[in-house]
Amino acid sequence: MSLMSTSELDSATKDVQELILASGISASILRPSYQNRLYGSDEGAFDPSGTLVLELKEEPKEDLSGKIDATASVLPDASIQAEDHLEIQGRRFRIQTIEPAYFFGTVTHLILNLVEIHGR
Repeated sequence: MSLMSTSELDSATKDVQELILASGISASILRPSYQNRLYGSDEGAFDPSGTLVLELKEEPKEDLSGKIDATASVLPDASIQAEDHLEIQGRRFRIQTIEPAYFFGTVTHLILNLVEIHGR
């Protein structure tokens, strides 16, 4: 027996997603173009691949570990991949990792660990 009913899980998931959408922060997704590109390089060409809404967290930086500059929460159906770049408010970030966030076994959103790309 589950601690929460399906309708309660659906409601909780909807609440989290509404909070993300309410942040109002939009990002452009830039996907690596793998023609003539070295693996893992941020110097190659990137192709536009859509937009998404996210909640961005940069503070306090000392709490963000593993050389991660920021984290972002996005909807679970976001069409993103590790190594994609996000253009957020004039700054560029590389998606280092994507981790699902669970609430009693249900994915409510995805957590992105981001590294800022300087000089692009």
